[in-house]
Amino acid sequence: MGQFNVGEHDRNGKIVYKWRIARLSASIAFTALAMTSSTVFAQQSVTYSIPAGSLDRGLTRFGAASGIQVLYNSAVANGLNTAGISGPLSPEAALRGLLANTGLTYRFTGPKSVTVTNPAQASDTVAVEGATPLQTITVQGGENAWGHVDGVVAERSGTGTKTDTPIEKIPQTINVVTADEVTARGAVSVTEALRYTPGINVNGFTDANQIADEITSRSFAPAPLYLDGAYLPYAGSLGGALQIDPYWLERIEVLKGPASVLYGQNQPGGIINLVTKKPLSTPYHEVKVGYGSDDQKEVGVDFSGPVNSDQTLLYRFTGLVTGGDDQIDFTKSNRAFAAPSLTFEPTDQTSVTLYGQYQHDGGVPDYQPLPYIGTVVPGPDGKFISRDLFTGERGWNDFERDQYVLGADLDHSFSDTVKLRSRVRYVDVQDDYKGYYINRFITNPDGTTDYSQVGRTKLNWAQHNAVFSVDNNLEINYDTGALQHTTLVGIDYRRFTRKYDGYNDYAATPIDLYNPDYSASSPRPPLTTRWDNTLDQVGVYAQDQIEWDRFVLTAGGRYDWSSIDNKTLPVTAGGTMTRDQQDDGAFTGRLGLTYLFDNGIAPYVSYSESFLPQVGTKYDGESYKPTTGQQYEVGVKYQPQGMNALFTLSAYQITQQNGLTDDYDNIGYYLQDGETRARGVEFEAKAEVIDGWTVIGGLSYTNAEYLVDSYSQGKKTTQHAPWAGSLWTNYEIQQGLLEGLNIGAGVRYTGTKFVDGANTLRTRAFTIVDAAVSYDLGNLRPELKGTKATLNIDNLFDTSYVSDCGYAFGCSYGKARTINASLSFKF
Repeated sequence: MGQFNVGEHDRNGKIVYKWRIARLSASIAFTALAMTSSTVFAQQSVTYSIPAGSLDRGLTRFGAASGIQVLYNSAVANGLNTAGISGPLSPEAALRGLLANTGLTYRFTGPKSVTVTNPAQASDTVAVEGATPLQTITVQGGENAWGHVDGVVAERSGTGTKTDTPIEKIPQTINVVTADEVTARGAVSVTEALRYTPGINVNGFTDANQIADEITSRSFAPAPLYLDGAYLPYAGSLGGALQIDPYWLERIEVLKGPASVLYGQNQPGGIINLVTKKPLSTPYHEVKVGYGSDDQKEVGVDFSGPVNSDQTLLYRFTGLVTGGDDQIDFTKSNRAFAAPSLTFEPTDQTSVTLYGQYQHDGGVPDYQPLPYIGTVVPGPDGKFISRDLFTGERGWNDFERDQYVLGADLDHSFSDTVKLRSRVRYVDVQDDYKGYYINRFITNPDGTTDYSQVGRTKLNWAQHNAVFSVDNNLEINYDTGALQHTTLVGIDYRRFTRKYDGYNDYAATPIDLYNPDYSASSPRPPLTTRWDNTLDQVGVYAQDQIEWDRFVLTAGGRYDWSSIDNKTLPVTAGGTMTRDQQDDGAFTGRLGLTYLFDNGIAPYVSYSESFLPQVGTKYDGESYKPTTGQQYEVGVKYQPQGMNALFTLSAYQITQQNGLTDDYDNIGYYLQDGETRARGVEFEAKAEVIDGWTVIGGLSYTNAEYLVDSYSQGKKTTQHAPWAGSLWTNYEIQQGLLEGLNIGAGVRYTGTKFVDGANTLRTRAFTIVDAAVSYDLGNLRPELKGTKATLNIDNLFDTSYVSDCGYAFGCSYGKARTINASLSFKF
């Protein structure tokens, strides 16, 4: 068989390989599979709209629409045109139409591949044993690292290397949640979409609120969110974060471990990259409506396709409107977003995409942290606090947010071996939150503690955050002897501005947790905090992916210059402003080695680094140094032959230095001697076992502890349960009276973990079952083709559980049983 050496894979799904014919071999099993696949493809029908013009462009459109890889010698299509095709056609009929009057023929060679040849040119055929000519083969179609994935198994990623790379060649753990998986499980937030991803903690208040997706990766929080590779602002529990709706996303990718070598300053646990939907060359239209628990309603649209006849201008519009009540009494939420995008492709070498998003969120959020006593353990008289309890003030609690995204992408191929990528992003978020949080139990006059009454802080924040970022890089593919290089060099810039006004009353009216009285009200709290912060970062980076025989070496380095200007503004007339300014620089690196066995097994080992600036000074006036992190990871990835599946097993150790710890000799100041270490093992399986049967499974073990800390030295950290596991499966009936009926079910387990740094309080382990069922109504009546009815049920058995506790007064109940029904129509 031919030995393939990877060259270039462009954003349209077009791959250029150098095919060195080393030997000719075949097997009866492979031949049988190819014949079976050819028969299957010949029977499947796809709607095409490919205009007359260049045959090369026509084959590109065919591959994108059908998902079939089309292999041919680059010289075969030169100068040839196609008359075009349109309408619903089988792949066989579509290829016949495209190749009509060209003198070319085709042959299906595998489950998702077809070869196009010119019978009159002998150089198109595979050479016999011992032949060594170097040919260029073009492959159209197939998966794009930034594009849609059919099903739940992604094979390529752009997050781990900033190049279009097979996941098996990336020497770190990559978890990909596809849009198809999000739809199957009915996830309505990024947090929910990651519930079945190992090594990720999405429990706690973020599991059921519309304020932010606060996610922990490998016991380090928060895992920063990126949108198409651009940093999204985050300000912790003080808000100021965008929340991206998964309906706008093509895939969600988690890169585990330090990522500073490509993305600059970050926590060492990893990053989460949200890849948005982009314009398609094939017409696509979807309308969906839904209704569910707590009177939640939704209407969504997703339209895409060519604007002009030669398909050089493509568009996409995605929009969603939702609203209704929430689980906690007196709470509600609403959302509306619109996301238009436009792609201009004047040539096969150049693509420019402009896109934007506007989103408004509002309502009374169900962010209601509760005490440990009364949730995890019984309160007075053995009672538990109701999971529907509202701890705020009716008429006061409120939330409003407006967020904006503007972006421009430029991709240009100077040749088959040199490509430029340029990304410009501006994101802006303004929010206003009013609410309460509890802070203590009330002490009775006789000195005893009343565990039914809690003191509260009344608060109001108004925040305006914005990020402007630019990332330019050049990808160069070349050979040096037997070594094949994919070299990436780039420079990026980020400016993050944050303005915050905080109003707080730390001694607001108490509330009874078991018999609440909402008649009391109080005035707006006084202004207590004002910030105006700016962070600038410039980074230069280089990476080389070197392939030799079956080895893949990934090596990268980066240097960052970081400047922070933090201004604390006066809160009263005549007050003074204080200012902290700090400049930092750091080098981070990554080195990884992968070995690719012929049977799909790919063991790897890697080392990577992170850094994160810290603002402020110690008591003696010395500025804080950036925290630094290092990860060692070993693992194996497995893509079995003949099965659409990916299995990943990894073990890691992450150590972070320069953490801040309390300075007990100088109250209000911090020392910088903290060190934290996390060790763990993760396993993930995503497989389409047989036609219609999909399995998603994950298991993780995490052992994280404070190696050096002024208060918790030697204790376990509290961000992540040591043990967690999940399993989801879908099966769609393939024939008979129930053909098109899809049944899914999943189970999520989270083990016990510590709540406090002293390791005296623990959460309880819990297990939750989810379910889903859908039916393609086109199997009932032909005129209903493209219409699907879906029912999703979270927490099928309505289990009452505490999903997480961040501290003794920061416990959150998990979501009660939620039922959502939807109807979608694709045309």
